[in-house]
Amino acid sequence: MKNSTKTTLGILAIAIMFVCAPIQAATTIDSNNIQDNEIVLPMGNDDLIGGWEYAIEGGSKGLMMIVNQNGVFKVQVQINANSAMGNKVVVKGNKITFEVELEGETVAFALEAKGSKLSGTRTSSKGAKNVTGVKSISPQ
Repeated sequence: MKNSTKTTLGILAIAIMFVCAPIQAATTIDSNNIQDNEIVLPMGNDDLIGGWEYAIEGGSKGLMMIVNQNGVFKVQVQINANSAMGNKVVVKGNKITFEVELEGETVAFALEAKGSKLSGTRTSSKGAKNVTGVKSISPQ
């Protein structure tokens, strides 16, 4: 099978896992419950949400899906033949941090989205490596 076909099938497989739950780009704000001096900020930037093709410094490539389900961000990472759900997911603006268990090891990601580009680091027991990515599935 060609690499592009494998990539497309992998992205679709990740996307199917989230089909049963709606994707939300931001939290719904009830303006009737906002106090006078209260500032309400959305829980994440729309840039993060979607499917990503990413590469790790040194040659490893994978797929990642980030969704916002009722204000809770969820991440699934696929690399090689392994797939894992993210733990300890924290989103601040267009930045996301999370951990995944891959091949019996905890791997931490710290990423930032700018439009259709993703960059950051992946840290494991072998050290930190740069991560770059491009959005391949948009939530719209």
